Amino acid sequence: MRINDFASNLLETLQTCPPTQCLWVAYSGGLDSHVLLHALAQLQQNNSLPDRNLGRVKLRAIHIHHGLQEEADRWATHCQQICHVLGVSYQVKRVRVRLKTRESVEANARTARYDAIAQLLAPNDIVLTAQHADDQAETLLLQLLRGAGVAGLAAMPAISRLAQGWLVRPLLAYTRSQLYDYARQAHLQWIEDSSNVDTRFDRNFLRHEIIPLLQQRWPSLSDTLSRAARHQAEADELVQTLAEEDLRRVVQNDENASLLEKPGFFEKENFFYGLGSLFIPALSRLSPARQRNVLRFWLKQLGLPLPSTVQLQHIQSDMLTARAERQPMVHWHGGEVRRYHNQLFAMPNLPPIPDSSHQLSWTLPQSLRLPLGELTVNPVQGQGLALPAGTELQVRFRQGGEMFRWHGHRRPVKKLLQAAQLPPWQRPFIPLIYLDKTLVAIGNIGIADGFVAGSQEIGWEIKIAPGFQNLTGLD
Repeated sequence: MRINDFASNLLETLQTCPPTQCLWVAYSGGLDSHVLLHALAQLQQNNSLPDRNLGRVKLRAIHIHHGLQEEADRWATHCQQICHVLGVSYQVKRVRVRLKTRESVEANARTARYDAIAQLLAPNDIVLTAQHADDQAETLLLQLLRGAGVAGLAAMPAISRLAQGWLVRPLLAYTRSQLYDYARQAHLQWIEDSSNVDTRFDRNFLRHEIIPLLQQRWPSLSDTLSRAARHQAEADELVQTLAEEDLRRVVQNDENASLLEKPGFFEKENFFYGLGSLFIPALSRLSPARQRNVLRFWLKQLGLPLPSTVQLQHIQSDMLTARAERQPMVHWHGGEVRRYHNQLFAMPNLPPIPDSSHQLSWTLPQSLRLPLGELTVNPVQGQGLALPAGTELQVRFRQGGEMFRWHGHRRPVKKLLQAAQLPPWQRPFIPLIYLDKTLVAIGNIGIADGFVAGSQEIGWEIKIAPGFQNLTGLD
């Protein structure tokens, strides 16, 4: 492979990427990322990086210091020296990798690495990583051995979103041997990570023990598996399209359905609070396979970790067929699904329910962090809580027997929360706001008689965010 041909192909790939003003290279110092950085640096020196009508594109390198090996400091220094020679802006970022029994060090390091890179990205920045065709083949085999579905077998996409920017893998069409040819021709010096030959790690076991054996029988294995991954990516696109169409059919109400019709709704950060719940009768009309498909899509859009196959089956068998008065739940690490009447709700794992000792001090108009959500106020005229700024209040949570003077009657708080049609698991987290021993307001319910601002007064509109944005209040 000629160096000039490689650079030309790389430039063509960059020209298909979204417009940007900054290209970040995830630079480990190894062979693959060094080849990518070197080729980009040559394009930069030749003023060939596409400006995409946004001015000259800046090229930067980011090295993630995991601190997992003794050589880590030396590697960071090596990368700094290479970037200086190439004339590329360089930054090193240290991360702390979680090391826990029964957790993959590889996976935790990868998560820490991408989280650190994501924090650096300005809107529409592009980070380029150097995964190649052999990496893609390994990823597909790993996913296959884990029993992954279509999305997992699609392996690594060439381009995807990362925080405010984009993650682009421009080398997926190249094999490791082709990158080695480039490095040899360019006389590059790179880091050899000793952990890359440790076959205790699954990927290394495949790379050094299994794939060479397969390549003896099928020499074009990497190209073939990369092509298979592309086919799976196309199939996954169709699966996701069907899931989105089905989700529009099973959202709980017309308001949510109208939100789903807005272009780009599935990319919004507030998707979790805009979607609400699924309508179980509509969901039950789908075939079992489409139920699982739309449930996975729904949970993914909510940003929740996906349940296992067994847990997903429990959602279908235990929740969709339960009697309306029952309130079953399926729980997994990072998420849970609950049923209330004919609705299906998904959420992160709830915190412990506040007990009688849980009392918070709150000074108007400061915000207050709650066990679930945040309490805030806005000044409004003619409504809201009529207390001066600086008033010291207490926030408690329902324990039973609380009464609230509202609309000329003393009403049980329990009945008010039920009348507001709040799901049972949300009711213990609703803040009860006291002035000394008097209950003056209930979050998302109302203000007590005698404490509502008059038409000529400025009061405080109480809001709970983000955990309770969807709660129904009473007038």
